[in-house]
Amino acid sequence: MARKQPTLLSALSIWRVSPRSLRSKASSSTELIPSTVAPDIRKPIQLHAKSWAYLPHVLRRLEGFGIPRAHLPDLLSSFLADIREGMLSDEPRLAKFDLGWFTLTPADMYSGQRVDQIISQLFFTWASDPEKQHHLRTIVPQPTLDMIARLRHVADLSYPADLFPKARAMRRKFIMHVGPTNSGKTHMALRALAASNSGLYAGPLRLLAHEIWERLNRGQIVPLGMEPEPGSEPDTTINMDVANETGSRPTVRKVGHAKYARQCNLRTGEEFRIVADNAPLMSSTVEMASFDKALDVAVVDEIQMIADPERGSAWTSAVLGLPAREIHLCGEETAVPIIQDILKATGDELVVNRYERLTPLEIQESSLGGDLSQIQMGDCMVVFSRDGIFAVKAKIEEKTGLRCAVAYGRLPPEIRSEQAALFNDPKSGYDVIVASDAVGMGLNLKIKRVVFETLHKFDGQERRPLSISQIKQIAGRAGRYGLHGQPGGFVTTLHKEDIPTLRRALATPAPPLSCAILDPPGHWMENVSQVLPLKASTQALLEVPSYVSGIRPPFRAAAQIRLDQLSQFIDTHAKDLLLSDKLLFKNCPIQWSDPVALDTLAQILHMYTDTIRVELDALRNVEGMMPDRAKARACKDALRHLEGLHKVLVLYLWLSFRNAMAFHEADKAFELKARVERVLEWCLRQVSSHGRSDVAGFTRSADKLEYRHRRKARVGGRDWVAGVAAAKTVAESDSVITSSY
Repeated sequence: MARKQPTLLSALSIWRVSPRSLRSKASSSTELIPSTVAPDIRKPIQLHAKSWAYLPHVLRRLEGFGIPRAHLPDLLSSFLADIREGMLSDEPRLAKFDLGWFTLTPADMYSGQRVDQIISQLFFTWASDPEKQHHLRTIVPQPTLDMIARLRHVADLSYPADLFPKARAMRRKFIMHVGPTNSGKTHMALRALAASNSGLYAGPLRLLAHEIWERLNRGQIVPLGMEPEPGSEPDTTINMDVANETGSRPTVRKVGHAKYARQCNLRTGEEFRIVADNAPLMSSTVEMASFDKALDVAVVDEIQMIADPERGSAWTSAVLGLPAREIHLCGEETAVPIIQDILKATGDELVVNRYERLTPLEIQESSLGGDLSQIQMGDCMVVFSRDGIFAVKAKIEEKTGLRCAVAYGRLPPEIRSEQAALFNDPKSGYDVIVASDAVGMGLNLKIKRVVFETLHKFDGQERRPLSISQIKQIAGRAGRYGLHGQPGGFVTTLHKEDIPTLRRALATPAPPLSCAILDPPGHWMENVSQVLPLKASTQALLEVPSYVSGIRPPFRAAAQIRLDQLSQFIDTHAKDLLLSDKLLFKNCPIQWSDPVALDTLAQILHMYTDTIRVELDALRNVEGMMPDRAKARACKDALRHLEGLHKVLVLYLWLSFRNAMAFHEADKAFELKARVERVLEWCLRQVSSHGRSDVAGFTRSADKLEYRHRRKARVGGRDWVAGVAAAKTVAESDSVITSSY
């Protein structure tokens, strides 16, 4: 049934919906609308322009951009009059306004935020039109018009590729490797990287970057053009989507060989390991990719994240700015149209290689009927809340006698990896894993069957259905490499009513991505800040790309989540800092909805403003987050404290790599972080109904962690052994922490 066009009354209600909720609705709606034809942009402008011009938050925003409140009524009245008198039907004028830039997807028709952005951008374009200046000078002073035109000019993002001159000076070749989960799409890209004279891997997770760093240095990836040695085993532990290799000559090897080894450095948000100053290769998270040095080969993983509202701009910058002669993009088919559009503007060559799933995926005929006793060895139970994960884990262990590992987003990546290793090890005693959608990326899990507890997820505002892409990504984790005897995997649901939805989702092609997210660099922000009023808020500056800048499709300005809260925090606690410092703290890896994280960041900003140097011990509640007898009588309660402490330490390390003089206690933070990870891992083991809450078990975990770090230290880089060993020597004091569990 066709949807009704929104009325003016319903349009007014749209404006009151929070931006995060609007993004969620847009995401789910896009999945449900098969048509990819964009609506006529003129209709929503005509429908909503009048109500837009009288909304209080629109008037506050325009005033924040520097337009005096007294001049707004006449300007907006003239703008509305031009719309009423047919401005949107004047094709030559619309061509001059580049109205085609203001695109709407079908889902955007119901997004008040997106319509708000488009009308605001059109207003600034209209007010800057040279042909309108004679008339506008009769209703507002010239300085106001000059300010509007100057802001529109400085904020222009019509040609974002021009922000990367090194890449524009090169003729680049892009090779896309696209396919579903478990199709081996990154295999050839990694081999090409291993064969390059200079190269970069840029991935979505620091664990993936660390994994590539380790394997390149060890010689586990056979470079393209080299014959693999006979008699070796394939590496079935790799988290990359590589080919299913059988026989005696695998190209991704379990044991490395010196002749394949390549020197590679590591750069992530929290650590920087230098194997050699002149190492030809670098492995990094995509946000840490460097655009300064010309390269032979670059590999950008999970390219479909280019449309992610929060992180997509890093992938956009990589596509536009990496100065590499050959760039491999690995990910989903949905990203192909966006990349084609971007590269038309840059003039780079594009080749698309498509891959099929290596092992079959079968939807089971029936659900589990709500009966958790039907869970089997090798199952992954997918649950979308932290509390739900532990509740389901307890029920499965009670009903089946099987022991469950866990993986969820708030767990540190190192601990998620440890839990995955326990599940994968047939001798560990962990038969099932209960996980959130964290299983969809970056974890190598030998899953036979994926079971969805539900096909809805709470996003912080409301419960919404999972998108087709999310369902496919998670379900596709089943049956990797056929590691459970017969090749292939299975997927089902806990409840009967979800089976039809699961079948439809897996049978429906995911729609192509609608945009590439663009976040302007710091020097652009500096230029814009010079045009805004002297006391302009941080929010005004951060809203300029979305509400003023001219941005061509397929790009779209990044919309900062919780912008009001973030801006108020920065203006309260960092008002006297330089803009570069404000942008640094704006980008730091915290959850702006987490009061503990905000309290910690406020302490950091207070010390940074007062003394520049930030002492780790001076942060209140850092050691206090470590659980003790008084604060936590069970490991499950302690986990929340430990997760929060780990995030504080990661934040400190992230800042230390960007300002080592101020955040000078990185070594101490690393040591405490390792200690927290050991306690976290031990607590997770005790949460199991089969756990042994003795100190000996904790010490064995410490031994395993020390061995793992010693093994990594042999590859190169900073010697972490001292930190881990020092942490291990406090086992007696740690027993005070853990003995109450």
